[in-house]
Amino acid sequence: MSTTTAPEAPTRPQPRPRVSPVKQTLRLTRTEITLFARYKTAWIYALLPLFFLFTSMQLPPDPVVGGFGLGEMTMFGMIGVISLIFGVGHASNVFTARRESLALKRLRVSGVPPTAIFGGVIGVVFVFSLFLTVFIAGLILAMPEGALPRDPVMLFTSVLLGSIVFSLLGLAVTPLVRNAEMAQMASMVPMMILLFTSGGIMPLEFLPETARTVVGLLPSMPAGELVQAAYTGHDVFGGFEGAQEVGVLGLWTAALPSLAVLGGWIAVLGLIVARYFRWDPRQG
Repeated sequence: MSTTTAPEAPTRPQPRPRVSPVKQTLRLTRTEITLFARYKTAWIYALLPLFFLFTSMQLPPDPVVGGFGLGEMTMFGMIGVISLIFGVGHASNVFTARRESLALKRLRVSGVPPTAIFGGVIGVVFVFSLFLTVFIAGLILAMPEGALPRDPVMLFTSVLLGSIVFSLLGLAVTPLVRNAEMAQMASMVPMMILLFTSGGIMPLEFLPETARTVVGLLPSMPAGELVQAAYTGHDVFGGFEGAQEVGVLGLWTAALPSLAVLGGWIAVLGLIVARYFRWDPRQG
């Protein structure tokens, strides 16, 4: 007598383990770093700060703040906007190209949250901005009267906040253009405006008080002033004239308005990107 065995019940596929947004952001950051290193245009963005650094060295060396000359103060201001060149130029170009190739749409369909996707580009901008900052700091230290920053934490904070602000600004450009070529041209407008109002290309001491107050509401000038204050240990947030040396607590207290401006821009640009960023080229 033969016996029959009941068919085995089909096994249900095991659910894929969920990856936290933090791990996804770190993985995308690592991928972005690899792609950035292979992207030839990105290295042009890396050379621009060095070019402006060379031009600032031609300024008069007469001391203006705590023994630092005008050229050195301009160099410090340029450190504050390195992330501007990377963030606005690189993020706008690359994300527009990825949108047109449907790469961004595939990422969203696969379940990657926007925070991880945006965090990846902010991460690569921060990493390369910090790398170039350390490189320039080494050049400054190698000068005959070179010095280390008096407040490295404030220097680090400036690079971090600048990377977030200017990456979001680059992402905010992408809905306004149709392709990567247009993104390169469109991003040059805010980039040049912010560069020339940062104090990293030319000193802003010649501006009248009212104009300086208005320019101070843009994100580039506070980012540059944070680096200038971090290097000199002086309260330069109201200008070089009469800047006094203060302690760490006094320096951070004086920096609060600049930190508030950068925080405000992060909030506004974050809302704009969340509302208007286009994942699909066919979106209106």
